[in-house]
Amino acid sequence: MASHAPPAAVIFQFVSGIWAAQAIGAAARLRVPDHLAAGPRSAEEIALGVGADPSALHRLMRGLASVGVLTHVADGKFALTPVGEVLRSDVPGSLRSMVIAQTAPAHWLPWGRCEKAFRTGKPTTDEALGMSLWEHYAKNPEEGDHFAEAMSGLSAMAMQAVIPVYSFAGAQQVVDVGGSHGGFLAAVLQKVPAARGVLFDRPDIVAGADATLGPAGVSERVERVGGDFFAGVPEGGDVYLLKHILHDWSDDECVAILTNVRNAMAPGARVVVVEMVIGAEGAPSPAPLLDLNMLVLLSGKERTIAEFGALFERAGMKTSKVIPTMSPFAVIEARAA
Repeated sequence: MASHAPPAAVIFQFVSGIWAAQAIGAAARLRVPDHLAAGPRSAEEIALGVGADPSALHRLMRGLASVGVLTHVADGKFALTPVGEVLRSDVPGSLRSMVIAQTAPAHWLPWGRCEKAFRTGKPTTDEALGMSLWEHYAKNPEEGDHFAEAMSGLSAMAMQAVIPVYSFAGAQQVVDVGGSHGGFLAAVLQKVPAARGVLFDRPDIVAGADATLGPAGVSERVERVGGDFFAGVPEGGDVYLLKHILHDWSDDECVAILTNVRNAMAPGARVVVVEMVIGAEGAPSPAPLLDLNMLVLLSGKERTIAEFGALFERAGMKTSKVIPTMSPFAVIEARAA
């Protein structure tokens, strides 16, 4: 919305954004972008293939055209825009799983009770889902798979931002803590051919890592370890990666994770944290809104550089380096105090 738009129009755009998000999520689940990959088609032409009512599907596609995901060509046919292209399942950097995960029950239902989170300061996930977020994913594996793939997509974004600005030179054993399917670990190992890696996450998550590690050419250099980082992490690494992990947890929980990492580190090892960082109050950034997502869903939050430093100090480490990137992510390096 242009800055000169009337205030009421700006508010209405925010409200309609809820509808747009769910419409995009539905289109992603129905694989509408995949069916448009070869060129323009009408709702009638693809309705049977996606399992949808032709009239309702036309209305969905028309709605997506109004927000720039599709474009109307002629004779009721629609085509993908560059925005719509990233919702295809077969393109590098696809955000299909991210959209699905963010508009699925595990996220959507707790957000429906967000006012309670803001009143109490506590997440609404247990009340909305009847269980924790991670228990929900374990009981709903298809939804959990989309979330894991979405995290792999975040790894790709982080990889593109971090690899050019942070040197992993000299790394020998890289342990990716909570590394999902290993996208970020794979990028590091490609950068440092002599290094080996350990991918550490829940057993059901690391079991699906071959689809990421194989095409990256690093599968034989990665040990997959299933476990719980609150119980401990693999020992002996000289680099420990924590990409988008600490923001999921409270300060005390983060200190528990970091303490386990500190206890497992080889002498001289470094911890490399990749997170969005809260900057100046009111500065344009996705981090403050992501912080609200953490408040509603989990016990975590986005943090300032000083707040990360305080966590490291409590875990027996100290910040050694902070590197901004050309993205919302920053690299925060820590070493034993």
